Amino acid sequence: SYASDFEEERMNSYFGRLTYNYKEKYLFEATLRRDGSSVFGEDVRWATFPSIAVGWTFSDEKFMKPFYWLSFGKIRASWGVSGQKFSQRYLSQGLLSANGTTFHGDIAMFPDIRGGVINKKLSWEETNQYDLGFDLSFLDYRLRLVIDYYYRYTKGQLNQISLPGDIYYHQFQWQNGMAISNQGLELELEADILRHTAVKWKMKFNASRNWNRFEKSYSKRDEGGMVIGRPLFGIYVYDAEGFYNSEDEVPVYYDIWGNKKYFGGVSCASPMSGKVGTYKIKDLNGDNMINGSDMYYAGTPQPKAHGGWVNEIRWKNFDLSMLFNYELGRKMINAREYTISTGPKFVDIANLSYWEKPGDHAKLARMGTATDVMMDSNIENVHAISLKQITLGCDLPAKWAKKISLKGARMFFTVENLFYLSNYSGANPEVIDVYKGVDFGIEYPLPRKMTVGLTLNF
Repeated sequence: SYASDFEEERMNSYFGRLTYNYKEKYLFEATLRRDGSSVFGEDVRWATFPSIAVGWTFSDEKFMKPFYWLSFGKIRASWGVSGQKFSQRYLSQGLLSANGTTFHGDIAMFPDIRGGVINKKLSWEETNQYDLGFDLSFLDYRLRLVIDYYYRYTKGQLNQISLPGDIYYHQFQWQNGMAISNQGLELELEADILRHTAVKWKMKFNASRNWNRFEKSYSKRDEGGMVIGRPLFGIYVYDAEGFYNSEDEVPVYYDIWGNKKYFGGVSCASPMSGKVGTYKIKDLNGDNMINGSDMYYAGTPQPKAHGGWVNEIRWKNFDLSMLFNYELGRKMINAREYTISTGPKFVDIANLSYWEKPGDHAKLARMGTATDVMMDSNIENVHAISLKQITLGCDLPAKWAKKISLKGARMFFTVENLFYLSNYSGANPEVIDVYKGVDFGIEYPLPRKMTVGLTLNF
């Protein structure tokens, strides 16, 4: 047996930049790039990417002198276009492979099912980005504030586009078929809370919020679970209203032969068809079926805000630093208790509550019935904060270090993932992918780590 492999790729780039700076007060920069890559179609390999940035240090202007409490003030704005190429080198040319099929006794070559149909127009993913920011310092630089807003629009995103027909090796083509947008706010605050005292305390706090949206598809319709005008990652759930406590509450219909049936076509005469004790889910599209078509968009799992909080405290030769992470307003569903009622549970079974009789305020349907976790009643609005790292250190006095021929020495003790606080009914929400929003209990928990160290400077 043998194997052979060869790939080749070329990229050429040209760019020019013009910068103007007048007394650190008026700032201007313009850049023009011209890039070409062999991975694209031969007629669209080259693209031009311009960018412009301006800045104004308004605190240096004469009219700002009465505002003595403002130590520094600057406004920034920029716009630019950037390009993204894909890593697979021959998608635009189409790929062939010898898949074991023969033709007249010889090995046959067929379009490769990984590469799709040739596309000579396959080109760059282009992103337009706009930024606006403020840099502010107050009270002799004791307090510093940075505020940034950005808007990013990406068009020509690379996607597999399904093609009509039933020939298995012509099922799709790579195309620049999608567009998405992202916009967000970022805030950073730094403060010298105690600067000229024996105990010195510095603090840094930051907060971020991002919104994304599916803007466009190649078909001008919703595609692959992505809905035009909505976030890319959404939570879709059933509209549930408790449990069926009696047969009188269970909706039924009659087929063309007059047979009485439950939603889904299940005969009411079947001994295994009882619906009492199961979830009361609305048939939103009115087709007498309960399936994915009855789910509605209930929001995005992305948090409304997230960030960190750092504190650095020093007294004589001792220092203490603490790093906190937090997230606010994150929609999540705890699926550890759900899945199928007869299946495994990733929780203490003693804490589970099943419906047993009319009027029960249980979380799970009657024992032995299917339980669907994707219901609006299971959505939790999660807030969490965690102490990611705390470090206590001590510097050896300089005169002591000099006696043992050292320039300095420091001992420290660090603990990571010391604790977290959250209103979430499951485990630590930090381990759950922020784009999923559903916790199936399969993620590995964050370990607590303790480190003792000694740093010597010679």
